[in-house]
Amino acid sequence: MISNRCHYALRAMLELALCEGRGPMTISQIASARNIPVRFLEAIMRQLKQAGLADSVRGKEGGYFLARPATQVHVGDVLALFDGPLFSDAEQLGPHIIRDGDPDVFAGVWREAEHALQGVFARHTFAALADREHQRRLASAENYTI
Repeated sequence: MISNRCHYALRAMLELALCEGRGPMTISQIASARNIPVRFLEAIMRQLKQAGLADSVRGKEGGYFLARPATQVHVGDVLALFDGPLFSDAEQLGPHIIRDGDPDVFAGVWREAEHALQGVFARHTFAALADREHQRRLASAENYTI
């Protein structure tokens, strides 16, 4: 299960990707655009900055922006930072021993699932997600009728 904190971080990173090249965004702008509580977002943005995924500028025109191009930031980067491996023991512990020294037959399944998920998350960049969001908004605007 992905935590609320991780969902908020993903949404904040999407907003930064949507505004890439337009200058820094304030926490209140990100929070408002993505419906994220400001008190959570402040801590999340600090963590994203410490991890090198976001950066910031102080001052009147300051705010946050992506630390590297959106084409180089993957969904998996954020998931790994906030939630770690989805199957906590899959990689670190290897097969679980269940009785009489026998390995747990599910250990291989968990490792395979973890690798598959990592592959999916590594394929999705925030640039691609921002493009999809722009297309979604455009389609929504075109379908608007009175």
